[in-house]
Amino acid sequence: MLRTFLDYNEVPNWKPFHPQFGWNYLNDSSDATFPIPVGEGRDEDGLNLRFSLPAVMEKDFQLSVLGNRLTIRGERKEPDQFGDVTFYGLTYGRFEKAVLLPPGLKLDSMKARFHHGVLDVHIPFLKQAEAREIPVLVGDEVAAMAAAV
Repeated sequence: MLRTFLDYNEVPNWKPFHPQFGWNYLNDSSDATFPIPVGEGRDEDGLNLRFSLPAVMEKDFQLSVLGNRLTIRGERKEPDQFGDVTFYGLTYGRFEKAVLLPPGLKLDSMKARFHHGVLDVHIPFLKQAEAREIPVLVGDEVAAMAAAV
């Protein structure tokens, strides 16, 4: 089970990745009427997130990022053509989900694709700096270097 926090700034010793449970997610917004399921995974290129949004149209949600917080918010609208319905298998109304992203991601290269009620988000990893060998001078060369300075 993923651990959720309403305000991650109040959590002592908080770390963005928990080795047993994965990413830490913020709670859904207090004015949201239903939670949004989210899955996460990694490949060699970056972090992949999948939000399940059945019966939500692409014009009815927004995806934004501020700092390390990725937020999806929107509304699942009740269909007009159903007439008098006494039971729905889906909850309708507003939703919001915030995900805290770990460091080391290239947020300006994030890509999102919406298909068949699923929003897939890919965020590439920053390129790791490669180690560079530094020549080490020995003996008389060190004295000559000091005299040159």
